[in-house]
Amino acid sequence: MSNPYLEWIDENKQVQRREIVDKVFIGRSCKGIDPQKTILICNAQVSRDHAVISSRAKSIQIKDMSKNGTWVNGIRLAAGASSDLTDKDIIDIGGVSITVYAQPGDTVTQESAIFTDGTMVTPTEVVVTNVVADVRKFSTFSQNHASADVYALMKEIFDTFSSIVFNFKGTIKDYAGDAVYAFWDHHVEPISQQAVLACQAAIQQSQAVDDIRTALSGKNVAAANLEMGWGITTGQVTLSHYGSRAADLALVGDCTNLAFRLSSIANKDLSEKIIICTQTADLVRDDFALQDLGTIPIKGRTGKEHVFALKPP
Repeated sequence: MSNPYLEWIDENKQVQRREIVDKVFIGRSCKGIDPQKTILICNAQVSRDHAVISSRAKSIQIKDMSKNGTWVNGIRLAAGASSDLTDKDIIDIGGVSITVYAQPGDTVTQESAIFTDGTMVTPTEVVVTNVVADVRKFSTFSQNHASADVYALMKEIFDTFSSIVFNFKGTIKDYAGDAVYAFWDHHVEPISQQAVLACQAAIQQSQAVDDIRTALSGKNVAAANLEMGWGITTGQVTLSHYGSRAADLALVGDCTNLAFRLSSIANKDLSEKIIICTQTADLVRDDFALQDLGTIPIKGRTGKEHVFALKPP
């Protein structure tokens, strides 16, 4: 092909190619667009108009327009962000991997962007709902058990909780020591649906703790006393990347810190297992039973926070 092009394997296991002439639209329907300029992906988690790839002068660029995320070389783009593409970059959308075949020199640089292995991501302000699940008395468990048992414990938690997050359309941000951190992207404005999904995931995680204990018992890991706490917050963050790996996705904002703080007191200083902030409560109060816990001081923060307990059905 004389122009840069995209290559992927369709649902019939056939190799497909699409030349990048001006623009190529990727999505579930891309209604009203010339079929020769579209890549359709039949997956409910793919937005109708998910992303667009543009070819201009000496650059090829992808712009995310989705609700559930676009990945380039294993790194999630910030919501609404644009990224320059280079030869052999891999775009992942809805389980489909699309390879970019670019002509030499088909990339430009921008000083305002952050470089990550051939992918440039512009920091973007978005609203997210954070869910942090924290293991109670993890230090004591680590001190009194072999490292293999500690590994088995955390792997069982991470595997179980990650599956739940993905089922509720969230994104795993990090495995931070004894905590699992996930988020749901609202884009610009708070959306109750995303907060509801996050709360549903936290509830299902809390209900899965018994299954985790049972699974560990079957592996001769003594985890009968396993307890956890959850913190859920909603607020604005700056979403970008610090480095070149997917794990370097950065969500910088006060609500992220608060989610970790709430998870550290849930099922510990407070008896309730799932603690949520006021902003999250305002979005989900019509969908869940909430208990008003009043305003309380939070270690490491000035003033007090009005918090609620999320009650499982």
